[in-house]
Amino acid sequence: MSTTSPIHAALVLGSDSFRLLVGVVEDDGLRPLDSFHAPLRLAAALDAQGCLSPEAMHSAFDCLRTIRQRLNEHALAAVRVVATSTLRMARNSHLFLPAAQQLLGHPVQVLSGEEEASLTYLGVADSTGSAGAAARTLVLGIGGGSTQLALGSERRVQKVASLGLGTSRLALTFFGGGRIDAVSFAAAIASTRAKLGDETPAFGPARRDRVYGCSGTIHTLARLLADNDLAGPITRDRLETLAVRALAQGGGGTPLAGLGHLRLRDVAAALAILLGLMEELEIDELEVPQTGLRAGVLAELRLGRAALAA
Repeated sequence: MSTTSPIHAALVLGSDSFRLLVGVVEDDGLRPLDSFHAPLRLAAALDAQGCLSPEAMHSAFDCLRTIRQRLNEHALAAVRVVATSTLRMARNSHLFLPAAQQLLGHPVQVLSGEEEASLTYLGVADSTGSAGAAARTLVLGIGGGSTQLALGSERRVQKVASLGLGTSRLALTFFGGGRIDAVSFAAAIASTRAKLGDETPAFGPARRDRVYGCSGTIHTLARLLADNDLAGPITRDRLETLAVRALAQGGGGTPLAGLGHLRLRDVAAALAILLGLMEELEIDELEVPQTGLRAGVLAELRLGRAALAA
């Protein structure tokens, strides 16, 4: 690596968390240099009018000040900041975004759901070697406010979809009263399957060769599976076993291992969404690479817009 190799940074202002990734551009890709993760749960902070609460915005601004200090520690050649579902939807995002840009010293681009899906796909293709393989690849991403699907081959995205289906929304709808039982869980899965609607044939088994799950939510579920002696590729059987244990905890049983600061209703919602997707799209097994939207943003910075040939 040359001492003049550029350093790029990608910051995602997500519905569940703010995530920063800094990397050094090298001949064969990008080498991670620094990362930061702050679980803010903005999607859960939307009020009945669809506005971010003042408390949520103040917490986010404090986090952005910390991130600005982190960015200042690097001699950055390029920075890109993107925002996802909650800042697409929030009715007072016009108040939040200018303040966020001033605190960061960089513009914030609010991604459409389709752009988010495409960039997540690029992050997988660039980081896993799929960019050089002809296999048809489906990439799933589940967030606090929305769910994305992207299908493609190499770096070419062929079909994307963005669903108004996120863990925060589903948790409030089906588990908001604190009741987490088999009836509400089955209803959450059915709602997920219904949201796919006419999109199902375009992403079904006849259209793809492999499936990746790339989002903080899916990474968390993979970790919980491992923490609860269910390690291995994500399968419906393993998810169903974890769901049974989560429902048992909801009824006063033994807590899940590794739950930590996570709320059980959010875990139940994440399980319902992923199980619903896997059932409706007939996905038997899901690979979970340690990559995603941030890596896609960095890849686009490094390769240029032409990297996502549509």
